Amino acid sequence: MRMKKRVLWAYLDGKKLVEVIQAALDNNMMVADMKKVLVKENIGHEVTFKIEE
Repeated sequence: MRMKKRVLWAYLDGKKLVEVIQAALDNNMMVADMKKVLVKENIGHEVTFKIEE
């Protein structure tokens, strides 16, 4: 049985910004902490997170 790869993307005002899991790994952070950083750094913009397969 083959596993499906899921990717967690962060969107800034509806445009794809970054893959959250890869960004967290690159910065040696937890995914939850990376999500908080993305929201904090983009005040005034709508940041949404979506899981895609």
